[in-house]
Amino acid sequence: MTANQQVIIIVRFQLKPGSDKQAFFDNLKPLFDTMSKEPTFVNGIVQENVDNPDEIVFYEIWNCNKEAWLANEETKVYRQGPYTKAAEFLLGRELSFFSPIGEWGTSVTAGNHYS
Repeated sequence: MTANQQVIIIVRFQLKPGSDKQAFFDNLKPLFDTMSKEPTFVNGIVQENVDNPDEIVFYEIWNCNKEAWLANEETKVYRQGPYTKAAEFLLGRELSFFSPIGEWGTSVTAGNHYS
């Protein structure tokens, strides 16, 4: 696996003030449960911004490139219901794609590994 065959996706969600964060997470958890079984899925982490608790960040690693992910994963039917429901909680959603180039402490990416 080379770095150009792996994509890291960072999704930033800005929740509406007063949104039920647990309901937002409960809506998306089945999506994560399902996508974590996909053959190209490597890892996923859900994070909350310490300084802005209404900002939630998803960090995902996939063994495919951006184009393959957009064509084969983003279009899966199981995503549509949770995506539609999640919109009720959100001010915005930002999706960014990255290629790994270096890693310390673990070996989950195809980037260079350092100690």
